[in-house]
Amino acid sequence: MSGSNSTILTESGTNELEIIEFHLVKELADGSKKTCYYGINVAKVREVIQVPETTDYPNAQPHMVGVFSSRDVLTPLVDLAGWLDVPTNNDLKRKFVIVTDFNNMTNGFLIDSISRIHRISWNDVESPSQFLEAGEQDCVVAVVRKDGNLIMILDFEKIIADINPELSMEKYDVTVDKSVDLNQRMITKRNAKTVMVVDDSAFIRSMIQETLTSAGYNVIACKDGGEAYDKLMSLIEVAKKENMPISEFIDGVVTDVEMPRMDGMHLVKRLRESEVYSVIPIVMFSSLMSEDNRTKALALGANDTITKPEIGRMVTLMDKYIFAKNE
Repeated sequence: MSGSNSTILTESGTNELEIIEFHLVKELADGSKKTCYYGINVAKVREVIQVPETTDYPNAQPHMVGVFSSRDVLTPLVDLAGWLDVPTNNDLKRKFVIVTDFNNMTNGFLIDSISRIHRISWNDVESPSQFLEAGEQDCVVAVVRKDGNLIMILDFEKIIADINPELSMEKYDVTVDKSVDLNQRMITKRNAKTVMVVDDSAFIRSMIQETLTSAGYNVIACKDGGEAYDKLMSLIEVAKKENMPISEFIDGVVTDVEMPRMDGMHLVKRLRESEVYSVIPIVMFSSLMSEDNRTKALALGANDTITKPEIGRMVTLMDKYIFAKNE
């Protein structure tokens, strides 16, 4: 299985996606086995291959099996079961590798078996918080029910950041970024503005919120497009009741693309169809922001896009669109 998957993402706000179901076979203490069901967005997958020959990498992070060449790109091979603390058979000849391509990085993840592709609506993708209280350390961003099984959609950005902290957005500190205006006059201006941050990963959502608040912005955080849309619609009612413009309550939106219930593309589409939010600044922040998806986002009405490693562009872009509309 392989393909040019950057174009498989939702078609212009249809609120659908395709996921690859894959399995890890957990070996239990009594010798029995249990299949664990996981999923990943097809748009993040370059190919699924048999386990290649790998080379040991000096001082490698835990759970890194080694490195191999994938289409001439040096690619780390991660023991996914090891990272998830799922005991499985160690025979590499019986395993496969999902090669991912997102955030401008290529990585390989060991799995036990590949199942099939499901095309589903984001409406049918549930937030893990419906099952448990998901914190920043949680690695499950969504859950899909299929054929009586719960398929866990994993937060691969979180896994990669944990294995290789040098590549993590956690390294970014807006307070030492000389490209961001942090004089008191600008911070005071941002203090009067509120940005909604929408991301299903508590890990990513927290980093965006920290970046924006450190620069002076107020932040409303939402875990998916459905929650964001509901909150934005409720703000319209509050504004009407208090006879105030919507800009007194919200000034901009930063949204991920792939999220449970309502994806970011569909959220943008719905907001642009609303008279109240037809011109509110919207920036899409996604690991899947290929040129094709950027074109789709802009066509739906997003003001701009950022690929997830580029969190350093967040504050300057929000400044550009929020303050430009007031000048």
